[in-house]
Amino acid sequence: MNKVFTIVSIHSCPGQKIGIGNSGGLNIYVANIINFLLKKDHKVFLISKIHENCDFKPKNKNFNLIHIDININNSFLENIVEETDVLISNYYTSGKFSKKYFNKEKLIKINISHTLEYLKKVHDSTYKLDLERIEIEKSNFNFFDYILSFSNLEKETLIKKYSVSKEKIIDSTPGFNRKYFYDDKTISSTKIPNLKNDEKLILFVGRNDYLKGLDIVIDSFKKVSSYDKSISLGIVGGDLGSSKQEELVKKLINERSLGKIYWFGSIAQNKLREYYKFSSLVIIPSRSETFGIVCLEALSTETPVIVSKTGRMEDFVNHMRNGIVLESISPEELSKNIIMFFEKINDFVFTENDHKKLSKFDWQNVLEDLYKKISL
Repeated sequence: MNKVFTIVSIHSCPGQKIGIGNSGGLNIYVANIINFLLKKDHKVFLISKIHENCDFKPKNKNFNLIHIDININNSFLENIVEETDVLISNYYTSGKFSKKYFNKEKLIKINISHTLEYLKKVHDSTYKLDLERIEIEKSNFNFFDYILSFSNLEKETLIKKYSVSKEKIIDSTPGFNRKYFYDDKTISSTKIPNLKNDEKLILFVGRNDYLKGLDIVIDSFKKVSSYDKSISLGIVGGDLGSSKQEELVKKLINERSLGKIYWFGSIAQNKLREYYKFSSLVIIPSRSETFGIVCLEALSTETPVIVSKTGRMEDFVNHMRNGIVLESISPEELSKNIIMFFEKINDFVFTENDHKKLSKFDWQNVLEDLYKKISL
């Protein structure tokens, strides 16, 4: 029987450009779960915050996108609440919003944290916890019927730190889109602006955010570029043109250590594969990561990776075969391993088993499994 789903994503809308501000893996998740539900002929409402230039417009009569101002009373939502069979809330801000409006009985309520505050501390002992946010998260978990967990560590944290019962937790994962991310031996370098064929590009994909480790990438590149001048760094996302990015560039210029750094800005999912394929290596030194979608995307294009031991990334990486798992997160450790990678680059190969392992994380497989677990 067809149902009515309401997806709440107050933190950011999938119509915002990836890598800008709050936009990242959450947006990719929300977009894919909406498209999955629409293919099953369900009706879907998406509630998100107001923003400029929204480009998320699935052509489907069963889809309705509602941008709201969370600072006012959105009483018109009562009709949507009454119609909704299943609520899917993304991030703790959406949970707080959902508690205010979705108190209807006989409603299946599903929470997806995407990032737990306590989990940041587990990954990075120096991280200062936001205690107010933790209390909101705890209150959210009491409200929802199901809580999704993307890793064993997240599940353990939910149980031990948030006192969530095992019965409420559903094991699931994000995924990647095989339509966009696959291996193809033929690719034109002219699609990547300004790059020369003899350059060895290492690529960072993510927001200019402390937990994503862009500062670690920059500091390590200073050491790497002095070792081999032909190695360049590409940055996808990172708030190109923002004051944060401009301050970072100014700092590098003052230190005379800018090197060959290319700032590509936000790249759409259907274009990102070109950047992975032209890169020798993708580096993901996250201080905290709930899962690690970038790792999946890069490996699916047969681009080796260097990753931290956060999220699920080390589960995908065959150490010293299709990538490297860092023992610690620091510019020294990262630069040492980047140099080692180029010295042993011919040792890094992809096998059929690598692709077989990745295939279960295709969005269709991931969401079909979740759909069955909740018996929708």
